[in-house]
Amino acid sequence: MKYTCFFAAVVFSLFTYWQFNDFEQYGTKLWYGWVIIYGVTALLSVGAISRPLSRLSYMVLGLLAITGALVRAAFINWHEPIFYNEANPAGNEAGGLLVVGLWLMFLAYAGIIKPAKSSTS
Repeated sequence: MKYTCFFAAVVFSLFTYWQFNDFEQYGTKLWYGWVIIYGVTALLSVGAISRPLSRLSYMVLGLLAITGALVRAAFINWHEPIFYNEANPAGNEAGGLLVVGLWLMFLAYAGIIKPAKSSTS
């Protein structure tokens, strides 16, 4: 689980870095919101290695992100290219929120399966 959380932290850190491109290349007004969302997710991933939050905390944050993805998906123009289209950003935004939400839900449920205790006879 440590390696998975570390890998996720690296991935979400890269996502955070790439959001600066939205401001520079596309002039996105709310680019900093995505920096915060991905940055916090990267920090939560690192924190899950040694000091994880409660299962309820991950579930609430994950459900908020998934709800945001569903709301944002309502604004997708399905007649236009969905991803990597600056005129139709809802596709990228809904996808990003869905990835964040699913990862946080994974963190919430990852603790359910515990390694079996070895019995010493």
